[in-house]
Amino acid sequence: MLYYSLDRDAYQPRFAYEGDAGMDLALKYDLTVPVGAHRVGDTGVHVAVPRGHVGMLFVRSSTGIKKHLVLSNGTGVVDSGYRGDIKISLHNTGATTQHIQAGDYIAQLVTIRIATNEICEVRELPHSERDTNGIGSSN
Repeated sequence: MLYYSLDRDAYQPRFAYEGDAGMDLALKYDLTVPVGAHRVGDTGVHVAVPRGHVGMLFVRSSTGIKKHLVLSNGTGVVDSGYRGDIKISLHNTGATTQHIQAGDYIAQLVTIRIATNEICEVRELPHSERDTNGIGSSN
């Protein structure tokens, strides 16, 4: 269960279709994002991501395609202990200033189960078949 609360004047999060992975989030206030600029918008939505899960924030596909807006950091992470307002940091990669109206659903939150790990520093990592072969190594 994903519990949420709303600030005054915030818009209800929604699943557009039954079975959708992403819960759509709307901006609480109008937002203007000039070409090449970053702006942060408030959703007024607070969530309690279940322990053992993470909330991953993405722009909706229509936001990227129609408005040329991407998340400033690529993907947002909402940890299970965070209870603040979900903010959306947008970067305009297009050729025109973008105006987003309050109530426009522009992002989506996907909740994913995660493995939590203890960390331990070692002198050397265990060998693997791939080893240090990086970008382009698999053709």
